[in-house]
Order: sequence, then C-alpha cells, then structure tokens
Amino acid sequence: MDPILDGKLLDERKTALLVKVAKLYYEEDMGQEAIAKSIGLSRPYISRLLAEAKEMGIIQFRIIDPLKGESDLERKLRGKTNLEKVIVAPITQKSSHMHSVSKKAVEYLEEIVQNGDVIGFSWGNTIHSVTGLLGQGKKFPDIVAAQLCGGISNLEHNIYCFEIARNFVRAWEAKPYVLTCPAVVSSSRLKEAFLSDYDINRVMSYGYDSNIALLALGTFGLQSAVYRAGYLNEQEIAALAEKGAVGDICTHIIDAEGNICDSELDDRTMAVPLDVIKKKKIRIGVACGESRVECICAAIRAEIVNVLIIDEVTAGYVIERLK
Repeated sequence: MDPILDGKLLDERKTALLVKVAKLYYEEDMGQEAIAKSIGLSRPYISRLLAEAKEMGIIQFRIIDPLKGESDLERKLRGKTNLEKVIVAPITQKSSHMHSVSKKAVEYLEEIVQNGDVIGFSWGNTIHSVTGLLGQGKKFPDIVAAQLCGGISNLEHNIYCFEIARNFVRAWEAKPYVLTCPAVVSSSRLKEAFLSDYDINRVMSYGYDSNIALLALGTFGLQSAVYRAGYLNEQEIAALAEKGAVGDICTHIIDAEGNICDSELDDRTMAVPLDVIKKKKIRIGVACGESRVECICAAIRAEIVNVLIIDEVTAGYVIERLK
C-alpha cells in the first residue's frame, strides 16, 4: 500500500477509536476498566486515549456558572422597566465607550443567534462598530441579514449600509440584503414607487419577517445621523424639535413616549414600520453617550426594544431620567 494512504488510514482508525472511547466514557457512563475490557485494550491506554481526545478537541467541556448573573446596575435598570434583559458594559481606560458596548453586543448576539435567523439591522456608526467586531469562529450560512431602513451613503457622510452587510458576510457567511434607496423620500407616492421595485420590496419583506432587530438608538438634532446624512435640513430639525422629537430609531423620528413625532414625515420614510419592529421577538437596542439618553428612555417606555446594551455611565443617566 502507498505509505501516504497507509498513514491516512491509520489516522482515520485512530480518530475513530478516540471518538468511540470518548462516547463510551462520557455518553454511556462506562468506567475506564469496563471500556478496556470491552474493546480489548489496557486501562492505562484508555486513559491516554481520553487525554489525547481532549487535546485534539474531540472532547470539549462547557462550564455554566449558575452564580453568574446581573450586575447591580443591570438589575436596577431592568427593575425600573419592562426590559427582558439589560447588559451594561463596564468602562475601562483601555477602550472607548463605543468599543466596550459593541463588544458586549457581539457577545450577546453570538450567544443567541441560530442558523436560519433573520436579523434586521439599522445603519450608522453604532451598528457598524458592533458588526465590525463579530467573530469568525462560527459560520451561519442560513442567516439572513437585512437592512430595516433605507439609506445611501454620500461622500461626506458614510452611514455604513454596505459595510454592515459585508461584516455579516465576513464573520458568519450570512446572506446580506441592503435597501438601495434613500431613507426619506419627497412624497408617499414616491415611496410607493420605490416599494414596487422587486429588489427593494424583497429586502423590505425580509425586514418584516426578521425575528431579531439590531437597532441603534440615535440622538436628535444637528448631531443626528438623519441630519448629517442630508435627509433633514435645519428647518425640519427645528420643526420636529418643537413637536417633541428626542431621537430616531431606524429613521423613525420619535417623541419622549416613543411615538412617531410626525406622521406625514413617517409616511415618506423608507423603513419597516415601527409597529412592526415592536413585534419582533428580540429587539436589541445599542447606545452609548449622554446625548442618546432621551431616545433610550423613549424606546424603553414604548417597548420598542426588549434588550438594552449600554455603557455604565449612560446607564446611570438613564436610571436618573426614568425616576
């Protein structure tokens, strides 16, 4: 026999033996002495095989710490709200607040996602930061990542629509879908025309069907993403502020109670409706910074999100604001 093929065969036989011994010991609860007798090997050799199986990764252990729970800050914030889960990122000198929050968001995402999920995402710096940290250890080729709101980057202000989609592909080999249309159009009639396009309608349908929503909770005013991206001008921002606007979620401008601030504007907004987003099984809001506190509180009051991921400084502001 060819020595290369002969060596390959021996490797396969050894691997099969390692798997067999591991299953007998851990799944069938057989002792090492009993395994040795059943397959005609010595007990010390069985012990060496089990050790080798661990080294090769055939045997892996997962330790669940039942004492690991919420921090006092997380418990306090969740207790004041109807949120199902609160994750507060500690602040360190080694990384920015955004990086710390994004890392926590990634840890949570990678804990809950399953192949076949449809993840709807909003655009902007926050979600770009989160998806940029997604690990490449697992592949989810049957996950769909679909943009929930329209938005096209310009040369001055990148809102990272395509980059976010690519991040899902790079990390998980997910199927990406991007809404190639503006976030806000000039009339509801033009919105209907966009929605009649096959590709745009297909992406919007995935957004409607998504079971997980990954949402940035945006600030409002001249620092807001919708203003900086050129979708609203200064006069429109001022008019919305007079109506009580405090932030945007998926380009839906909301007031302090989480209600749509201007129905006419919302009728021209190319996004999955807020009422549809609120029905998603998992609605993850990610934010950091004092400027986003009002939007965070509004999202909590209206139950737009049921999972909140923020930094500890912002968490303190939110708790104070909700009193």
